[in-house]
Amino acid sequence: MSMQPESVTVKVDSGGKFSIERTAIARINPKRCVNCGTCREYCPAEAIHEQQREICRICPDCTTKPAMTFDEMQNLTDHRACTTACPLGISPQGYVNLIRKGNLEAAYKLVWEKNPLPSICGRICHHPCEQDCKRGILVDEPIAIRGLKRFLAEALPQWRPAPYPQVHEECVAVIGSGPAGLTAAHYLARCGYQVSVFDEACEPGGMLMRGIPAFRLPRDVVRQEIEALEEAGITFRLGEKIGRSAVEGIMAEYDAVVVATGASLSKELKIPGWRSEGVLLAIDFMERVNHGQDINRHPSQEFRVDGNVVVIGGGSVAFDTARTALRQGAGQVTVICLECGDEIPCHPWEMEEARQEGVKVLPGLIPQRFTGVLSRVDGVEVCDVADFHKDSNGCIRCSAKAGTERIIPADWVVVAIGQAADAFWDTVPEEYKVFFAGDVSSQKCSVVDAMASGKKIALEVDALLRGRTLKDALALRQLGRAPAEEKIYPATRLKLERRAMPLQDAGRRIHNNDEVELGFKPDDALAESMRCLQCGYQEVDVQRCIGCGVCQRICPAGDAIAMVATDKEV
Repeated sequence: MSMQPESVTVKVDSGGKFSIERTAIARINPKRCVNCGTCREYCPAEAIHEQQREICRICPDCTTKPAMTFDEMQNLTDHRACTTACPLGISPQGYVNLIRKGNLEAAYKLVWEKNPLPSICGRICHHPCEQDCKRGILVDEPIAIRGLKRFLAEALPQWRPAPYPQVHEECVAVIGSGPAGLTAAHYLARCGYQVSVFDEACEPGGMLMRGIPAFRLPRDVVRQEIEALEEAGITFRLGEKIGRSAVEGIMAEYDAVVVATGASLSKELKIPGWRSEGVLLAIDFMERVNHGQDINRHPSQEFRVDGNVVVIGGGSVAFDTARTALRQGAGQVTVICLECGDEIPCHPWEMEEARQEGVKVLPGLIPQRFTGVLSRVDGVEVCDVADFHKDSNGCIRCSAKAGTERIIPADWVVVAIGQAADAFWDTVPEEYKVFFAGDVSSQKCSVVDAMASGKKIALEVDALLRGRTLKDALALRQLGRAPAEEKIYPATRLKLERRAMPLQDAGRRIHNNDEVELGFKPDDALAESMRCLQCGYQEVDVQRCIGCGVCQRICPAGDAIAMVATDKEV
């Protein structure tokens, strides 16, 4: 049966020049388009592009934000949108509006094709898409995109993807089963390769299992996401450490190797007293907690962290560690860091939730030494920071302010000043087909950034093995300005407040490891999806459209694209 659509006839003249005669072209209804971008990605002629509607901000009483000039409004229309902010290239507007339409399965599939860990990201992604949500920038507050992603995963707990296609003979090894490795494996399997994921642990998940506390990311959620990948066709080889003795065997067995071992080593703070008993590294501390080990490594003792705990560092790991220490029995937890205010690297909501639980935050302090008696820590001497400066690479330069020395009592100190990758992989010979993904190759350390790195590397592996370059939909995504008649006036839109994510009460949650965020109920999710301003839509360039009809067949919305008769040629 011919796969050529009835609306397209290809003619080739005697000189080999071809022309395409169309009997129909695609038209996208901007009122029905959910702006998922699927049609644009599948269009063989690259005839579809995204249009962004301008949002009026002239009248100050229409929004909670100050008024803007025409130039300011147009600049935001041209350069910022949730659809271009996701590191994985997902269009949040697409699945938010599919939720609004009640098509949850299509919404979930839209996410999963690009993000194989939707339930995980629905809990711990730092949601850069929300920062570029135009409702948040121009009207009031952004759409709760991360919460809606989690809602999708919980609304369809039994959803399983179709098996990955087995197209190519080549086999690819992925070393490391954290977010970068799992995403690289997902994209390679989607391209048709046989993929095996190696991990030295007895259970896959990497730092998702070892480093993130259960009250943020339950272990069963990670297991369910990985089981779906395994059922779809990815092979997991666990309990196999790929060290020097095993590298050559792996290189010989596989056609390409992706190293995604992450930054699994905590950086040490080598100031006087750093080897004292009771001074711990954040990753070691979290691993012992997540595996139910005693902090003193004595199985016969009750697992508790009593007294005062001081955490050194201001990032997400530091605040995860601080909140974990509370749940392990600490009487008082104090976080100290060099930075102040907006310079503190953790996300604002992380610090706010920690403070709600009783964590004390002392910014602008430099640790000078660990104090103690008989090699047991009993405090941290600190000074106020002077001359704080952070360069373009994120390196901090500062000095201690003389005369501000003081000691913060501590029965335990956890150092959380960053992580480093295993230097072993720097010694792998260049002639091996080795690719590096995630924290082992990048300064960006968020889960979704690691996943984006895994996706990028998967495309590079495919380019090597197939001698081709698959187009990255994210790289091709550009915003056009919609015509004036498509302009959005906030005064005519629903005045809905952002739905707050329900949380377990702070006074109770510090006594258990139950999940803090409780997730949206269906009514809340629907109400939140209704807040979307539908800023963008897809539009067909009729001069480039060949009338193949692919876009109409794969449109998740189902009714946004029509084929319109024409007698023009291209």
